[in-house]
Formats: sequence, C-alpha cells, structure tokens
Amino acid sequence: MTIFTSYYAGKIRGEAVSISLYPPKGFEGKHLPLFAPTPELLKWWKSSASDTNAEQEYTRQFHEILLCRQQLIDIWVAKQQQNSHDMTLCCYEKTGDFCHRHQVGREVIQAYLPKLWGGEVGLGTVTKEKMSTNCGQKIILPTTYPPQVLSLIEKCHELGYRVKCDRLECGYYQVTLNGEDLGVWSELGVLAVLSGLQEKFYRERLIPSVAMAAKARGKNNQQDIKMPSWVLVRNTQSEVLAPVEQLATEELKPSRAETRIVEQMSLL
Repeated sequence: MTIFTSYYAGKIRGEAVSISLYPPKGFEGKHLPLFAPTPELLKWWKSSASDTNAEQEYTRQFHEILLCRQQLIDIWVAKQQQNSHDMTLCCYEKTGDFCHRHQVGREVIQAYLPKLWGGEVGLGTVTKEKMSTNCGQKIILPTTYPPQVLSLIEKCHELGYRVKCDRLECGYYQVTLNGEDLGVWSELGVLAVLSGLQEKFYRERLIPSVAMAAKARGKNNQQDIKMPSWVLVRNTQSEVLAPVEQLATEELKPSRAETRIVEQMSLL
C-alpha cells in the first residue's frame, strides 16, 4: 500500500479520498473529514491576505487542529497498516500551491507511516538505491521539498552521509546526521549546509563529532600556544587591530573561513 496526495482534477492513484471540508459535487470517492480544516479556519483563510504570513498562521492553526484529533488519527494510522490498497488524499489546490494536504503528508503520513508515503502525484517520489553495504535498502525523500534541497540530500547520501532534513513550520529545516544535531536552518541555510557536507573543510566545522576529532588532532600535532585576544574589526577609516573588550560594540569583520561560506551560499 502507498499513500499519495493530489488535487481533484489531477492524477489519482488507487482510491480517491477527499480531505476537504466540502468535497466537490459529483465526487465519487470517500470523504475523510479527519484531515480537513475546521469551518472557522477555512473562513479565516478566505478572508486573509493569502500571503506568506497568512500561510504560516494557517499552518500553525491547522497543526493545533491535528493535535486535538490525535487519538482519532492514531486509530486511522493503525487501520492503514492493515490496508493493502493504494489511496490518494485529495484537495482543491493544484500541485505546488499552498494546501493543507501537504501538511497532512508531513505531519501524519511521513511521521507515522513513512514506509507508505508516496508523495505528491505528478512530482514523482525520489527513490534511490542506498550506496552502502546494505544493498537493496531505498532512500525515500519527500517530494514536496524544493528540487535543489532534494538534489543536495541525494548527493550527500551518495557520498555516504545519511543526512536527514525534517521540515518544520514556517519552512525551516531541522538537520541531523547519524543522530547528531546540525541545527535548524532556513531554506537558503540548508542549501549551504548540504553543500558543505560534501567538502572536507566544511564537514570538520559542521559535524560536532568530526569537529572535536579535528581539534584533538590539531592539539596533538602542535604545541598549545596562547593567542592574545585580538580580532580584526572594521573601522570607519581603515581596518585596525584592537582588543575585543575595547571594541565590543564595533562591527566584527568576518574571518576568511566565514567569508568563504557566505561566498559559497551566494552561488547557490
């Protein structure tokens, strides 16, 4: 069994299941109001500006709605584990448009039934053989992620770095690698992190365990030299060296390594 998402006029795989509050006239599939917004939320959305801020607020409110329905969702999830037929959760908005079905996919299907998740019909689930000794195991990436993010995750996996990016509310990503927390990043930030994981120089700074090992090697290979607390700061006339404590309010000039990171991010 595989669970997909799509819109009514799009391609449907298996059984069509409406998760709209009000299915369209003539719809012959099943209706599952468990995953539909409340009348109050739908009314609020129609009167909103339908901009990014409104989308974030809608996502927040719908998340609370799903939490209130958790017991019923648990029952539904348990039943799907016994189901052998494909289904497509349907709503009105076209693929790529803002729609609560994508949130249902993330917060319910991917969270509780990851092996059954097929993604949005039409985008194509990204599936690739795992490049390791565990032959035959597949990597299934969320098809609702931006293509650049999917491509970089795929490249990291090919190099053996099993990075995981969980999309949070408001479009941010929680990045982990083998259980290590690599932080919460915006879409631009996660592109830089995924690119950095493919380079040794940045891996030694992004992955906590690798960074500690590199630091330990450095201490073993050279004497521990105490450096003065001087930093390069930007002066109104020129760049000068000054003690940190004397120029705490001045703007710090980025280090060469930081500058390289920013330059790489700008090329993404």
